[in-house]
Amino acid sequence: MNNIAAVLHDLGPSQKSFYMIKEFNKLAALKDFSMSAFYSRPSMPVVKPFFSCRNISFLSGFNGIAIATSLQDASSLLRSDNNSKKYLYLWDIEWLINPMPFSTAINILLDKRLNIIARSKSHALIIENFCNKKVVGVVDNWNLNQLLSLLTEAGHV
Repeated sequence: MNNIAAVLHDLGPSQKSFYMIKEFNKLAALKDFSMSAFYSRPSMPVVKPFFSCRNISFLSGFNGIAIATSLQDASSLLRSDNNSKKYLYLWDIEWLINPMPFSTAINILLDKRLNIIARSKSHALIIENFCNKKVVGVVDNWNLNQLLSLLTEAGHV
């Protein structure tokens, strides 16, 4: 059984939540996958999820592949003491939208436990230029085939 979880701020109306739930629902229908979502703020999901959705306080008990979607979520993921393979699917280039201390962003991005996934090739170039760390791959809008291919190449699925 392959356990895969997304770690997000919320499941409310956003493009990120919509695509994540849509693609995770496809995987949840397969018997080889157990999908989950951990959120830090409760909200009404943008579409109905057919998988487990829990508060981030339950993340410490998770064992599998955990994919954070923001620097804040990645920080929570890194602080959790669990046996998960940790990824950051950097949906937005946050430091360009909301200014944050350079040291805060760089400490998260350069953490050796964290594998970074970009949303597009242009995002990958910005990330690599900002922190001098290569992304492990590019996944467009939670594309199921791209995500599974990336995780398979890494030996995690």
